[in-house]
Amino acid sequence: MTESEIIDRIVGGDTEAYAILVGQHQRRALSLAERMLQDTEEARDAVQDAFVKAYRSLAKFNRDASFSTWFYRIVYTTCLNVLEKRKRTPIHDEFDDELGSAWIEPTVFKSMEATMVDEAIADEMKRMDPMYSTVLELFYVDDRSYEEIVTITGMPLGTVKTRLNRGRNQLRKALLKRCPDLEIPS
Repeated sequence: MTESEIIDRIVGGDTEAYAILVGQHQRRALSLAERMLQDTEEARDAVQDAFVKAYRSLAKFNRDASFSTWFYRIVYTTCLNVLEKRKRTPIHDEFDDELGSAWIEPTVFKSMEATMVDEAIADEMKRMDPMYSTVLELFYVDDRSYEEIVTITGMPLGTVKTRLNRGRNQLRKALLKRCPDLEIPS
């Protein structure tokens, strides 16, 4: 069933079709919201609110555009509203830096190293200003084009490119500070 057919069924009152649409977009929407809000519960609430807003506005959806781009714009705007309500209260992440004392086989080191790099990237992304981490996630994790990011965020193209560049540089510096031996391409 195509996305357009699913939307037709939803507009016609088919709630099961809406469950299909939610299933297709929930994981990425939650990922975007968690990156922006840096709080899992708030992110879940924001995504739920975004799905409700999308459902109520679906009959007005312009089918010339991609549903996912339209929907992620709703998620993005909903998260901005949550951030505005917070009045920029600082967020403090608690990290468990304790290492286990279990013996690790040498053959496991390569996969552990890759996992540790992924975790370091995720940790550093959480510490970044959401204005950079959100654009980085949309570009690298969600594989969005510049044009889609412009549509989702409402930012001018130049701003998107600048934030991507600054975000990459911040991430590179943070990772090198954390792991000086790490080889990161420029």
